[in-house]
Amino acid sequence: MTAEPFRGVTCNKCGISLIAPEWSYDFTEEQLVINLWSCTNCGNQFETEASAIEAWSNIDNKAFEESLALVA
Repeated sequence: MTAEPFRGVTCNKCGISLIAPEWSYDFTEEQLVINLWSCTNCGNQFETEASAIEAWSNIDNKAFEESLALVA
C-alpha cells in the first residue's frame, strides 16, 4: 500500500481514517520513507511506503497549509 502525504490513510481492513503512523523510518540513501500504521478501530497493522522525492512533489499546498494551521 502506498500513502500520499496529507491526503489521509485509511485502514485497509475496516476503512476508518487514520491520523498518524505508529512509527516512521527514513531510508535516507534510498530516499524512501516507510510508515507502520495501527488501526485503533480493528487493530489491523500495515505499512505504507513513499519515495521521499515523490512524496514532496505530490504535496497539495492547500492541504499542507491547512494542516499547519491546525498545529498553530
